Amino acid sequence: MGRMKEAYIQIMNDNGGIPEDMTLGDFLKMKELNIYNWQEYERAQERTRLQSNKQTDLGETAKDSEGESVRRK
Repeated sequence: MGRMKEAYIQIMNDNGGIPEDMTLGDFLKMKELNIYNWQEYERAQERTRLQSNKQTDLGETAKDSEGESVRRK
């Protein structure tokens, strides 16, 4: 059986069908992460989004050519 078909069947089995809001992008990301339960996948996506926002909020700093700290955009 093909890998995509196996992933599709695994998602169907873990969720009692295909989640209504799932997109092809979600399907591919779930396969990449080996997370086939929709609720687990959404929690993982939320954690990733929060970590990304936290890093942005911290505003990593860099030094300019004169050694002054500059906030990166």
